[in-house]
Amino acid sequence: MIGKNDRSNLMAKSTTFFLFSFFFFLNASAQETLQIHFFNPTSENWLLLTKDRKFIADNDSLNEELVNLVKAFSVDSVLPSKSQRHRVAAAGWVISVFGYKWKALNMTKQKFVGTERDHISMPSPPHFTEYDVNFNLIPHTRKYIDLVWIGHEKQAKRNRWNRIKNLDEAPWIYPETLENINRYRMHCEITPPVYARAMLNEKFYPCISPNSSKEHHNIGADHGTFGMYGPYVADFNHSGHPEIHPYEWLWWYDTHPDRLQEKCQTWYFGFMKEASNRFRGWYKKKEARVGQISVPFVFDLSNDTLKITLEHLVHDLFNSEGLTKLESVPDNASNLYFSERNYAFESGELNAKTIQFTTSNPIKKDGLKTWFSELNLDREANVLSGYLNIGVSVNQLYNAKISFE
Repeated sequence: MIGKNDRSNLMAKSTTFFLFSFFFFLNASAQETLQIHFFNPTSENWLLLTKDRKFIADNDSLNEELVNLVKAFSVDSVLPSKSQRHRVAAAGWVISVFGYKWKALNMTKQKFVGTERDHISMPSPPHFTEYDVNFNLIPHTRKYIDLVWIGHEKQAKRNRWNRIKNLDEAPWIYPETLENINRYRMHCEITPPVYARAMLNEKFYPCISPNSSKEHHNIGADHGTFGMYGPYVADFNHSGHPEIHPYEWLWWYDTHPDRLQEKCQTWYFGFMKEASNRFRGWYKKKEARVGQISVPFVFDLSNDTLKITLEHLVHDLFNSEGLTKLESVPDNASNLYFSERNYAFESGELNAKTIQFTTSNPIKKDGLKTWFSELNLDREANVLSGYLNIGVSVNQLYNAKISFE
C-alpha cells in the first residue's frame, strides 16, 4: 500500500520527468527536414559571403552588393497619403500650409543601400517629440545611385528659396561616375521609442551621446555600410532633400575591425516604429509593426554540422494576430520557442548534413516565425546557399544578431 507521502513523491517525480521530457523534446530533439529548391552555380554576389571580412570591409561597393542581398519589407508598404507634417499643436498645421512637410517621392516604401558618409548622429537634447538617429548614406551601386538621384533632381527643379545657385554641379547633375558621389547623400532618420533607447544604445546601435558608430561594439567605424527600408520622401521642412524617413528596417554585415578574422557570417538587423507623432497618418499608434526580413547565407559543405545562432537583442511585446497579415509565411514556418532545433535534408546528397539552429532564448509567442527559402546546392563549389526568413509582428521594435558558420 502506498502512503500519502509516497504518493506525493511519486507525483512530484512524474511531474519532473514529464517536464524534463517535454523541454528535452522541445529544445534538443526537435528536427525538421528541408528540401533543396535549386542546383545552380552560386552567383558572385552570394560568394562574397565566403570572403574574409577584411576583403569586404575594404571595398564599399562590394559591401553594398552584399548588404543588398538582404530583402526586407513591411505589410503596410503602400503609403495611404502623399504627405505628413509636424504635430506641434496648431503650429504644425499652419506651417504645413506654407509647405513645411514631408512629401512622398514614391507611394511605395523603398529599400536603399549605401555607405555612411560622416557618422551616425543623434540629438542632444530631444526636440519636442523628435529624437532622430540619423545616417547620411552614399550609394556606390547604380541601382541606388539612380534612386537618390530622383530626389536630388526633384529638389533642383523646385529649388526652394533659390538656395541652389549653380545647377551645373553635383548633386544637381546626373552622376555618370563616382567622382563626386559623396555629394549624393540619402538622409535616413527615425525616432526610436523613448523606453528602448538605453537598451538600443547598449545592445544594437549608438543612439545616446556621446556614443558613436566608431565606438559602438556592433559597428566599430564611422563609415559603415547599411541597408534601410521605409518611406522615400522629400523633406520640405528644409530644402526638399531626399530621405528614407522613417527607416523601418535597418541592417548591416559585421565588419567590426576587431572581428575581421572571424569566419562566420554575422548580420545585425532591426525593425522599428517611428516614435514621434509626425507621421500619424502613416502609422496607427496602437497597430503592431508587421514585416519580414530575409537574411542570406552560404554554408561550406565540408562541414557536417552547419550552425545558425540567433540572438534576440532588444524587443517589446509580440503580437500574434498581426502575423496573419504576412501572407508570405508558409505553413511549415517555425516559431522561435526553442533553444536548439535541428534540420535535416531530404536530398540524398546531404543526408549526413545537419543545420543546428540555436537561439539566445526561446520566445513563446506566435508573433515571430522563421523559415528557409531559395535553398541552392552548388555541387561544384560544394556550398549551400539560401535565405533564412524571419516574420515579425511586434508592438514597436525587434532587433537581433544572427550568425552562420
